[in-house]
Amino acid sequence: MSPEHLLVSESALDAALANNAFDPSSMLPREESGIHRFAIGESIVGYRLANEPPGQSLALVRAELLALLKEDGGAPSEVFRRVARVVKGVKSPPVHLPRHWSEYHHRNLLTFFALPRAVSSRRWVVEINSEIRCVKFDYLTSQESIVDVANFAPSAWPDDIVSVVAQFAAEELRELETPSFAAIAAEFDLETIGSHSVVEGRSYEEWLALLSASQKKIINQDISASVRILGPAGSGKTLALCMRAIQISRDQDVRAQGRRLLVATHSWAMAERIDGVLKTLNGGSPPDTITVFPLLSLLELHAGHIGRQRTNVIGDDSSEGRLKSIEIIGETISKLDLTNHPGVAGWISDAVSAARDSRQRLELTLDLYDEISGVLTASGVSPDDPESIEEYLATSREDWMPPFETIPDRGFVIEVYRSFMQELIDRSAITTDQFVLDSIRVLETFTWRMRKETEGYDYILVDELQVFDPQERTVLQLLGRSRRGVPFITAEDPAQGVFSSLNARRATGENVPVYLEVVHRFNKQIFEFISFIYQQFPLNALPLRIHDTRGDGTQRPSMHSFANKATAIANASLLVANINAGAGPSDRICVVTLGDIDAEISERLTERGLNTIRLESFDDVERLAYSRRSVVVSPWQFVGGMQFSHVVVMALGISAPTSQFGRLREMVSVYLSCSRATESLNIYCAGYIPLVLVHAADEDLLAR
Repeated sequence: MSPEHLLVSESALDAALANNAFDPSSMLPREESGIHRFAIGESIVGYRLANEPPGQSLALVRAELLALLKEDGGAPSEVFRRVARVVKGVKSPPVHLPRHWSEYHHRNLLTFFALPRAVSSRRWVVEINSEIRCVKFDYLTSQESIVDVANFAPSAWPDDIVSVVAQFAAEELRELETPSFAAIAAEFDLETIGSHSVVEGRSYEEWLALLSASQKKIINQDISASVRILGPAGSGKTLALCMRAIQISRDQDVRAQGRRLLVATHSWAMAERIDGVLKTLNGGSPPDTITVFPLLSLLELHAGHIGRQRTNVIGDDSSEGRLKSIEIIGETISKLDLTNHPGVAGWISDAVSAARDSRQRLELTLDLYDEISGVLTASGVSPDDPESIEEYLATSREDWMPPFETIPDRGFVIEVYRSFMQELIDRSAITTDQFVLDSIRVLETFTWRMRKETEGYDYILVDELQVFDPQERTVLQLLGRSRRGVPFITAEDPAQGVFSSLNARRATGENVPVYLEVVHRFNKQIFEFISFIYQQFPLNALPLRIHDTRGDGTQRPSMHSFANKATAIANASLLVANINAGAGPSDRICVVTLGDIDAEISERLTERGLNTIRLESFDDVERLAYSRRSVVVSPWQFVGGMQFSHVVVMALGISAPTSQFGRLREMVSVYLSCSRATESLNIYCAGYIPLVLVHAADEDLLAR
């Protein structure tokens, strides 16, 4: 007989998700991986570990609703991953979920999509009981219905729920031979390659004695100073930023005056990483005065939706939104007739005529996206405003702009822009860039000036500043509580951003620049190669030094060149299998792609019996929280902020860029991909080899 409710602890959820310990027919957790199942009264079944850490949050789930989600096509791991995310959020209220879950709050009620929208449109309506740290999952909407949470009447909690929770916690259980969740936590991919790689399990006090001289300069600044942290990959920028955040949050005056700190990120994946770092630095608990949030979710929270009708924002966060916009632009190109644009550059006409999945077409699509978001939208050019279009056509070009040099080229851009905007209108949607611009207008109103006295922030910290465009930097400043401006602490690597030269000219106010020139991440041989690439960027002139604790490494980074893509993929998959066979418990492997070959390399690795996770969006990064010892396959855009013991870069399916802008983007992709490696780095090419790799090989920094 099936139970009416499940009462599941946070640790039991984690253990079940980490080991996929679910019965696919019943959707219930299995008694394995240290999980115990026991009855509480007649209608509730409990799931917990024998030895759990204190302060556990709980989920009370109506069992019969799991069958509905199964009928919709939901896997147990996907259902309970969302349950676990809400349960963890109870520890630091209010609960905030990824944007694409479409959360709504009303008092102690929360509603959100129970599964990805491509699978099901059902939504949970859950009730949070903060006194007993429990979340009740006992109502699911139908596929078509919309619930008015403000007028929703939740069902009653089970009788004497306080006693039930007490009995649940007091149940005497024996430790199973299977390792508990706590024992295997260090093996999880997301923690190992994300927050743990930054903070290494040390507290704020422990790190104070270990910081480099340049990192200590950041800590030694006046508490009200704005600081710009600059440095290459692996120099400890994120650690320094988070140390500064903890330092400010513990300052007596800051606490006495009720000051609020914001750490803004560009994606949910980065927010999760920063959360983990701050929690470890703070001794295992999240700092109560620090809010960590992706920018778009911040704007939805404070600026709200424009107008009465809810508008769909393309993408789940700023980074994902850009990829969705690029997809629409690619579809637009396929519908255009070039006979209406005589005189366009040959590279444009060749790209329009090329296959949709060709590298030429992709390069044009990326250039058009950067022109639309970085030039047209930023300059206020409207497709129905002839005056702004004439000004755009007549304006001289700068070196940071995409290569649309002539008036015919820019006329072609305008037609793509018009079609792109019409597509958005047809979808009742706006881009993330447009949402940011709308939010700027809202945050400039007198209404926000009054609200920000209570809702604004007194310190704003930004990680990976190079990926924020000028409009996003502007809107961040408007979130400050003071009209005179608030202290900004930013961390950036100029070599990781295509628009870094433009953004450097639009910095956020007066600040103290601190350059971190000592690199901690790499062994010596990888460091010399990464340092060479770093120096090729026009903004980077200062020499780098490697930290004296880093070893020499056993081999130079290697470049493998083949006549064709298929042979390169076959050889790369063999190398990954060999690395995996000799990898230690803490080693992690990532295959980073520069061309569209993710499906092919993932298939080859799976055929060799390797546990492989393919990242297709920033949202997929969250899957790594419950995976162990997986080979990660990812486009280069998604691996920022992570580090891996062994990296294999697949520079396949790409061709030589046709402009300075394209060459800069290519160098950024190579630098970002290669700088994820700490112990070994292998690069695979077929036919075309990026120029920066050729030069590195000529300098004997790459073994061929």
